[in-house]
Amino acid sequence: MGSGQSLPAGPASSADPIALNVHSFRLRTTEDLREAVRGADLKIVQLAPGTFDGRLMHAQIGDLSLSTGDFGPDIRARGVMNPCLVTVGMMLESSGAVSQWDYDIIPGDIVVFPKSVEQEGHFTGRSRYATITLSEEAFATFATGEPVLQDPKFWTNIYRFRPPPSVRASACRDIAEKISQLRDNVIPGSEAGIRYFQRSLVEAFIAGIADEMSNEQEERYSGGSKLVRDVEDYVDSVEADRPVHISELCLALMVSRRTLHRAFQHTLGIGPLAYLRLRRLSAVHRALTMAEPAYAGVTRAALDFGFTDLGRFAAFYKRLFGEFPSQTLRSTSRSIADHADDGHSAAIGTQSAGLGQAS
Repeated sequence: MGSGQSLPAGPASSADPIALNVHSFRLRTTEDLREAVRGADLKIVQLAPGTFDGRLMHAQIGDLSLSTGDFGPDIRARGVMNPCLVTVGMMLESSGAVSQWDYDIIPGDIVVFPKSVEQEGHFTGRSRYATITLSEEAFATFATGEPVLQDPKFWTNIYRFRPPPSVRASACRDIAEKISQLRDNVIPGSEAGIRYFQRSLVEAFIAGIADEMSNEQEERYSGGSKLVRDVEDYVDSVEADRPVHISELCLALMVSRRTLHRAFQHTLGIGPLAYLRLRRLSAVHRALTMAEPAYAGVTRAALDFGFTDLGRFAAFYKRLFGEFPSQTLRSTSRSIADHADDGHSAAIGTQSAGLGQAS
């Protein structure tokens, strides 16, 4: 299918390191799309005249498989996505009509393909898609706090979800950003950053499902402030400055995303995502102002603390601290240089004084 590229996952920081590998391919025939999803066995038939071409990328992030591709012209695809694992897919862009089984599919729709179930799709025009593949149990764990989704049996059925337009657009944008990072090798260097990247990727796929399926029940948190304190205590208890994702909080505290959102809005007037982003911005600021060797560059610091869109990160940072992160880093570098010069001057002065006494 073409040449592949393998990217290192960066240094491990625990006994159970997480690996990150990426392989990209050029598509030259429909046969190249046979494994459109990692582990798939699809029969592809070209339906329209023209030269078939496109790109395909498989990424492995721990136990999570990401597959993404763009291709054209029209095809019919039929076969099993994965015989052992569940696949959740999203159409990111399409210039024509797309269908899966009897469902019509538009960009931002979420489709669940249970393991070993045969799928059939019809794609017209130029199409761009992305999928993630995990076990039922892993998807259920990522969705902890959502009463329906946290049952592994949920992931054994075929579904098509169509979230509101704003949710669809946000999910497509987030997934496209992460695909671009992987393709360009702009990835976190720390294990914690890679794990956060993995959680963020899964969340981009399943947030729309959680929003539609949530059947809120009364939970043990009757007041928002207690839940906010518990969130802060949990974040403070993990490794210093490690980015913590919403899905991790829901798993640790056994609450739904909606309950978490209501608690923060009631207590602080902002959502949990905004609050966690402020904490991560502060962590980057500390790293840049303390001139830690691992964060000699802004990009590395931003990625390791969970920021995937570097442009938006810089805007958030400037709004909060009144300067761009590069300015913070330059100021820190000048301060260190000035301090070193002062120390050098003092040493020379001491030496000169000693020579004067000797004479």
